[in-house]
Amino acid sequence: MGKFLEFLGGVIVIGTLVLLAMTLTPSLDMNTLVAILPWAFPAIAGGLILVAFGSMLDHLAAIRSAAERQADIFQQLIERRNPAKKE
Repeated sequence: MGKFLEFLGGVIVIGTLVLLAMTLTPSLDMNTLVAILPWAFPAIAGGLILVAFGSMLDHLAAIRSAAERQADIFQQLIERRNPAKKE
């Protein structure tokens, strides 16, 4: 899921930048840029947030698998240290 969100965010950012460039190419003046910024800036920011969220999900998945591995190792250490008492 994290890689998909990173990909989707990248597509949104790149697509917005392409649309921004296509819109500014015919007439490169300040009025056009000011008219475009209200929709371009939030779209780019939203794409970057999706990229960051996808990256965070990947890191959380890695942390979870590492924590499970550490719990298994810790359990093995405890079992080796305290052998079962015979009655």
